[in-house]
Amino acid sequence: MKILLATDGSKHATEAAELLARLPHKERLELTVLFVSYAWEAYGSQEVVDWMERSLAAERERASKVFEHIQEMFSGADVNVECVFLKGQVGKTIIEQAKSRNIELVVLGAVGHSTLDRLLLGSTSDFVATHAHCSVLVVRPMELSQHGPRICWAFDDSQAARRAAQQLAKFLWSRQTPIEVVQVAARPELYAEIPIVVDIEEIKQQLLPKVQAAVNELHHISEQVTPHVIDALSPGSGLVKFAQQHACDLVLMGDTGRGLLSRFLLGSVSRYVLRHAGCSVWITREVATGA
Repeated sequence: MKILLATDGSKHATEAAELLARLPHKERLELTVLFVSYAWEAYGSQEVVDWMERSLAAERERASKVFEHIQEMFSGADVNVECVFLKGQVGKTIIEQAKSRNIELVVLGAVGHSTLDRLLLGSTSDFVATHAHCSVLVVRPMELSQHGPRICWAFDDSQAARRAAQQLAKFLWSRQTPIEVVQVAARPELYAEIPIVVDIEEIKQQLLPKVQAAVNELHHISEQVTPHVIDALSPGSGLVKFAQQHACDLVLMGDTGRGLLSRFLLGSVSRYVLRHAGCSVWITREVATGA
């Protein structure tokens, strides 16, 4: 499996690396560790140019230490690690490198090293999650128990949701890993132009058998898989509330496609969860053969 770990040496980026290092995998990992330094335009007085060159040299030195630390994390594991330092726009460079290297999964922290990154959460993690051709795992701090993270799988009986479960199965999770399979029941009466009456409990009962079938499909991953059918004002708000109430560490979601429409729809559910959930979010996509 080809994975790109984007890092800037921040606490959140280090936590992303630590999470990845703790996930036992079935196959050898080809891991690219990417450190992108923002490419400032060098113009102005010689003093300004000299300062920029010193800043870049300092970034290279910091990146070297970050690379060394991450390589230590994966020491002894079945992982081939390649460290890459580049200059450029961070989000765009991550996406370009993921595409050119046929990456299957990009892993990055939710918040970066600089104050600007903290103010513009969407500028990197949200941008990458929306535009990357492959799956993206945005990591927020989590208190992992001995059984690993509690996972919330956003289920809707689509091929995208099932592919998400297939990608989850590429890692050797503990048999005691709690996995919550969550289907959000639609509330059409909330958006209808004319008043309608909907029996939401009946809808939930109709959805439950498919959710239970999905649970059965995950028993080869974990013994602790539980079905849930909930109703909410929107799928995104329902998933965020559920993840908070059940102390989930990770929300797993399948993206429906890579067209312009799917990019727009991503904002309605996945982007909402990405921006509002207090835990890590894994958005899965199918990488086309030869992509």
